[in-house]
Amino acid sequence: MAKHRFKKFERSEKPPGFRIGETDLKILKLLADCRFLDSRQITAFFRLQSARNIKKRLQFLYHGGYIERPGQQMATYKLSDHLVYSLGKKGASLVSQDKGKVIESKPSKEVGVSFIRHSLMISDFRLALEAALKNNGTFRLAVWREMGAIDAVHCDNCRLPIAPDAFFAIDHKDYVMHFFLEADRSTMTLERMANKFKGYWNWKADGGHTQKIGINTFRVLTICLSDERVENLRQVAAKANGRETGSDMFWFAQANAYDLQNPENILTPIWRSAKGGGLRHLLE
Repeated sequence: MAKHRFKKFERSEKPPGFRIGETDLKILKLLADCRFLDSRQITAFFRLQSARNIKKRLQFLYHGGYIERPGQQMATYKLSDHLVYSLGKKGASLVSQDKGKVIESKPSKEVGVSFIRHSLMISDFRLALEAALKNNGTFRLAVWREMGAIDAVHCDNCRLPIAPDAFFAIDHKDYVMHFFLEADRSTMTLERMANKFKGYWNWKADGGHTQKIGINTFRVLTICLSDERVENLRQVAAKANGRETGSDMFWFAQANAYDLQNPENILTPIWRSAKGGGLRHLLE
């Protein structure tokens, strides 16, 4: 009997017969937490299982209607690429039952390729950070929220939104560290990035971070695609406090300084402060 061949971007009229197992449910939960993930990221998360088995489960889940393969990737997809996934309605229903609360699938048709790539950049950071902290054993990722616009601050007769890509907290037995994440793909002008940093600075000075989310202090991490962009943004952020002396609130790193095969690199001295000085450790 000939082996049935499934199409990549068209669900089979005869979906594979399979039962949802523990690994499948973990994949669905992971996609519920991250809006988009590619097969490289998902297989790295299940590093103790074979990549072939995980890709097979992804194929079954897609053709079974539990997860989606956003069609935007069709135009640029090559056989060497990693397929991108998001949570489908059937998958959201299963996760909701397991967690005892409503989990919604987020529509992917309305967003463009650039948004998907931006989301994958955020997911890369999160998965690397979680794995590194788990390997470290002393710290843990206590909170992760992809928040969007959370507040605004008035500065120089204009309104500056506070809209991080993510907010997260790293917990140690003696203290908690709070961070906002900005994933920069060099699509924003330096002027817009300057306003973003100025917004954070004035928001903190006004106590908005305490009033809005109940934290005492925070650091803003920006991950970039090149060292040149890191340096440009450091110079821009150095002017955020008005005195142009720089601030240790703003840290920068290249996204390729860590990866899912070597996640511990994210905790090593790859970070540069807008205040200057040498390379810094994330947890210092």
